[in-house]
Amino acid sequence: MTIAHDDPYVGRLFDRIALLVVDGEGDPAQLHAELVELTLANAPDVARYWKEVGFGTGVPDSAYKDGGPHLFPDAPVVREFRTSGTTGSSRGLVRYTGPGLALKGISVAANARLHISRPGARPAVILFGPAERDAPHMAIAFDMARILETVGDPDLSLAVVGPDGVDYDRLAAHLDLVVAEGRPAVLLGASFGYVNVCDELEARGLRWDLPAGSRMYDGGGFKGRSRVMRVDELRDLVGRVLGVREFDNMFGMTELATQFYDAVDRPVGPLGERPKIGTVWSRMAVRDPATHGHVTAGRGLLEITDLCLIDRPHVLLTGDVALAGADGVALAGRVAGTPSRGCSLSLDEMTAGTVNA
Repeated sequence: MTIAHDDPYVGRLFDRIALLVVDGEGDPAQLHAELVELTLANAPDVARYWKEVGFGTGVPDSAYKDGGPHLFPDAPVVREFRTSGTTGSSRGLVRYTGPGLALKGISVAANARLHISRPGARPAVILFGPAERDAPHMAIAFDMARILETVGDPDLSLAVVGPDGVDYDRLAAHLDLVVAEGRPAVLLGASFGYVNVCDELEARGLRWDLPAGSRMYDGGGFKGRSRVMRVDELRDLVGRVLGVREFDNMFGMTELATQFYDAVDRPVGPLGERPKIGTVWSRMAVRDPATHGHVTAGRGLLEITDLCLIDRPHVLLTGDVALAGADGVALAGRVAGTPSRGCSLSLDEMTAGTVNA
């Protein structure tokens, strides 16, 4: 029997997931089992897929190119996120109900408190991307806005990308202000976007030494780009231009509610990618593409379990090659022939434009 979005069961499930994320209270295994049951009841295609490959196996991310499985077709959709479609493939589409979007916000904020927040005055959060109001269909813009709200000083934080690209005059003036205030900065953006920005700043002869404690967080990597940098090369570039000495990488997808941060600062992947760490409500795993079994050491396909997904199946099998190890799971590129992920690509391209150049 299909479970309606306004069924009290769904409301109670939402409350228990939120409690797990915010306070760490609850049983993740039990919530996983209940989300599996919800998917079996509301997504016949996924139920048939699981009968063939095993219950709870990740749904391939390719299933989302035309909208993907949505568990509550009877519920009002409050937000749609899309991938860019810049790779020539169909644009991905992910729909959120009110409770689903609320859980995504709760997850992003909780992760920001775990990995970005520090004692003392709030940092200046500088988004190397658009403000949420300017890009309502970009999941990364939603995520960055929640991070800014959670950890940033609202008077010292801003987004530097507009409809025409990066406003370099505004960026330069704001970096001067942050240095004058002596407030640490938290930089958020796509990996290749930092390359675009730092190349332009260096071409203009501009450099800064941001206050101690300033950090860079990047996401997306260099998949699908003509220019490829190792992780440490990118960090050296940002350190040289902006004076940042602390770095972290975030892995996220339009289809996910949760992001994954570096577990340790130890190169593992082919470009020096660091292994990622999950949370009490999310985890990364690696599956053998032939047997579908989990791999505890070595190479396979990345599978993600995200208990904050309530509008669609909460286990996703990606087209990313991953390396399982003792410290976590590191990304190692996309499977050959698989389109690069569009959300980070579109953000990279937005930083290639300039304003007031």
